[in-house]
Amino acid sequence: MQDIEFIINTEYVELCNLLKLVDLADSGGRGKAMVAEGLVKVDGELELRKTAKIKAGQIIECQGKRILISIDPNAEIKPPKVKAPKVRGKGQPNRRSGAGVKPTGTKSAKKNSANKADPSAEKKSPWH
Repeated sequence: MQDIEFIINTEYVELCNLLKLVDLADSGGRGKAMVAEGLVKVDGELELRKTAKIKAGQIIECQGKRILISIDPNAEIKPPKVKAPKVRGKGQPNRRSGAGVKPTGTKSAKKNSANKADPSAEKKSPWH
């Protein structure tokens, strides 16, 4: 079995990306397919999580090759950047429903306030 040493300078690397970086997969998508097909073992056990976090000290086996993960001793280890979830503030409409707080100066707000003040101004259906 051929050994490949892969040095990381982050806390971890995703499994599908690792397969791409060591040229076992042509792309990240092919790496995901290889994991889904059951072709990859991590520390001797079958791994089916495509984006499993591979850290220093782990051993990956795939296609007759063994990948030894080590960390760059000179690198300052930083966790990978993670996008923060978007938070909607009060009154910000949901894009799908169009719901939200309406401004107070709109015609509909003035109309509703006029209807509340004068109940006779309200139109009634001829069937009621």
